[in-house]
This record gives sequence, structure tokens and C-alpha cells, in this order.
Amino acid sequence: MFDQPIFFAPNRVWRCYLGGVLLDRFAGRAEERDDYFPEDWLASVTRAINAEHSQGLDEGLARVLRPDGQPGEFLSDLLRRDPEGLLGEAHVARFGPTAALLCKYLDSAVRLPIQCHPDRAMARTLYDSPFGKTESWTILDTRAVNGEPPYLLMGFKPGADRQAFARAVEGQDIPAMQAMLHKIPAEVGKTYFIPGRLPHAIGPGVFMLEVQEPTDWVVQPERYCAGTRLSDQNMYGPLPPEKALEVFDYAGLMQEQLLAKVRCVPRVRQRPEGGTLLEVIGPELTDAFALWRAEVAGRMAVRLPRAFGVVVVAEGAGRMSWPGGERAVRRGDYFLQPAGLTSIQYEAKAGLRLLLALPPV
Repeated sequence: MFDQPIFFAPNRVWRCYLGGVLLDRFAGRAEERDDYFPEDWLASVTRAINAEHSQGLDEGLARVLRPDGQPGEFLSDLLRRDPEGLLGEAHVARFGPTAALLCKYLDSAVRLPIQCHPDRAMARTLYDSPFGKTESWTILDTRAVNGEPPYLLMGFKPGADRQAFARAVEGQDIPAMQAMLHKIPAEVGKTYFIPGRLPHAIGPGVFMLEVQEPTDWVVQPERYCAGTRLSDQNMYGPLPPEKALEVFDYAGLMQEQLLAKVRCVPRVRQRPEGGTLLEVIGPELTDAFALWRAEVAGRMAVRLPRAFGVVVVAEGAGRMSWPGGERAVRRGDYFLQPAGLTSIQYEAKAGLRLLLALPPV
């Protein structure tokens, strides 16, 4: 199994916000609707933390698709049996039998709560976790919701400080909390890097691929999310409120400084026959993961820069082939390319764009 791409059953996860229409459309589903399952966790071996809203102990864990198209075993079970075959010996030697990576489709029909996540240092101190939740957002599609253009909130403005933010949290003064963050238009095709501790919120009408460290740690100090009342556990996780607010980085930035820090500029790394391979997020930004992009114009062989990765078909259609198999692919497909499959040949029928989410090294 580790010498062929591994495809997965849909893996929708409960969240405290509404969304899903653009995700359904992207995946080619006949029914498009907004509900409380606005995320699909791709090739995930990470459990979702939903407190009283938990859908079960296995929520968030991906199931492999069987040859008959039905959900099969959990990827986590497959990983326990042969981690080296799936991830490669060097990766397992460093990180153990874990992918050390989590990818999600995320589609918001409402503004998400203002939140932040720990970096690795704070995750070790406060959560006894080797991983924080540094993440990235690649905007796949957008829509106006109730006439409002899609946007992103991120980074404190100059003049915001912990005391002012804590007062706004205590009084649940949501307009004051929002006013402390920069509001950035969400543009299809753009990628943003969101380091741990950077405050942020995703606005309504944004559908993205999120690539991140493999945790669900979050501090989101708003009591309500789109009409859903959040418990203290939903808001602060295992931390007391006063300790949880330490997770935020209160350094204020001008908007141009913020964008220089978070906006990713792809760099051409290879020009093989039939296309281009670009690095979107590399080691100069983070060692937590990497993100590359393949632009396939004709016939192109793509070799992953790292031992394994999650491959997302972001645009177009075509065919993929590997020793022993082939299949058609279209926008919305995704799969895990395991360590035993070093290269895949693609043939574009309509400009094929692939996003390659890669583990740390």
C-alpha cells in the first residue's frame, strides 16, 4: 500500500461556527449547505477537541478509502503497523510514528472567534505538548455573505496591549476586540503564514486549505460563536482564563509590517518538462512544515521535496500515474503520497494546480 497514493473518505469535523457550502462545491458534492461541520481534516491522525460537542473519540481521524469506495481502516491504525513504510525511516527516527502535520479544508460562513494558538515553546510549557499550532492559510475560494466581502483578521495594531485586550475580554466587548486587529481582504490564490501566538480570526465567506502543526490547541476568548455559547473549556481549553491570555503575542505592528511577516511569496525551485515547481513556505519562515505548489501545463513528473506529503488538487483536471496504477484527478481531490512512492506523473487536461503539504524535517 505504501507504493501508491492513499485516498480518504470525507472526514468532516464539528466546529463552533457555520460553513461548508464552498467546501461541498469544491469536493463536487450534489448538496451544498452550511452547517456545523465546515471542516474536512485531510489524512488526519489528530483527534478533534470539541469538549461537550464531541462527536466521538475518533472525531478528526481519517479513514482510508477501500477499493470499493467505502471507508476502511483508520490511517492511524495503518501508521501504527508500519510507520517507516508510510513516513520514511528518517522522519520516524526524529518524530516517532506520527505525521507531525495536519491539513484541513476550512469554510466559514460566519466570522470565527478571535483566537490564537501556542507556539512550540509555549505548548511545551502550558500544554505538555511537543507541537504548537503554527499554521498557514491558502485561500481556495471566497463568497460574499450578506453582502459583506470576505476578509481576514490578524495581528494586533500598534497601541493594543494585554491590559486593554483583557478588559475587552472581561466585558465581552467584541467590537473593541475586533478593532485591535488588522482587517485584510481575502484573495483567492494567496497564502498567509500564521505563526503560533499571532492573534487572528477568519471572516465570513472564506474557503481555505490550512496546513499546520498537528494539534487542536486554541484560545478563543469570545463567549459566543454565531449563536453557539462556548463553555470555558471551548474558550480556553485546559488553561485557566488568565493563563490562557498569555498565549497571545501582544506586539503591535503596522499593516505593512504585518503583511511582510505573513504574506507568502512563492519562489520557483524547478522547471521540469511540462510545468513549474514553486516553494510557497520554506525553512526561512518555519521548520514546522512546508508548502510547495506544482503548476502542471502538460506532462510533468513531480517528486516530493520531502519523504511524504499530502497532495491537494486545487485547480483543473487531468490524470495521474505511478508504477502499477493510474486514475483521473480533478479539483477537490486529495491524497497522501507515502514514502514508498517517490514520484508521480501528471498530465493536465485543464491547467492542473497541486498544493504539496509537507512535514517538518
